[in-house]
Amino acid sequence: MCSITGNSSKFTFADGYYRTRLNGKKYKKYYVTPGTDSIKVYPANISRQIADTVNSIAVFFPEHLRTTNFSKKRFNAESFDLDVITILFKYRPPVKEYPAQLNTNFNGALYAGYRKDTYALSYKNTPLHVANREIIHHGFSFGAFAGFGTARIDEFVTLRRIDYEYDGVIFTPGVASEFDLNKINFVVLSGLDFLTEKTAMCG
Repeated sequence: MCSITGNSSKFTFADGYYRTRLNGKKYKKYYVTPGTDSIKVYPANISRQIADTVNSIAVFFPEHLRTTNFSKKRFNAESFDLDVITILFKYRPPVKEYPAQLNTNFNGALYAGYRKDTYALSYKNTPLHVANREIIHHGFSFGAFAGFGTARIDEFVTLRRIDYEYDGVIFTPGVASEFDLNKINFVVLSGLDFLTEKTAMCG
């Protein structure tokens, strides 16, 4: 069983821990606070120190002005992802004489997994030779999900164990991968539907 679900991306370049390379130094972890025209970068152990804003590293990133020493930056964040997802539709491949089907019944699930987000900072020139700052976000996550929903139960799904049709309550576990590009977000899932009653199992 394969499914796809979509929801708006909730991830933005905000305060938090990131890994990046600054001023030719090695790739390491920092605490980052984006501002209006600049980004303040602190050591990762800043929580155990007094926050010294004077000695922090400042990456100037004005909205419409590219500084002469600006170079493209990439900030990477890793986290544990916990989401409630809605499965918009399911595709079931053909089994024996039962044809392939597309199921649009409601399904909800809880998803948990590892997540990585990358924010690429750069400028893009307009035809008027104005440099507009640009933040491109890429994200991906992989993990497992489990949830409940409904599915049509009939003689074909149950291999003719019943001769009637109804909407059964199903439990759906499986694995999933999530992909993000700026505000575009979608999830691809693969799993099995287990009928919560004793009639049969649907796949």
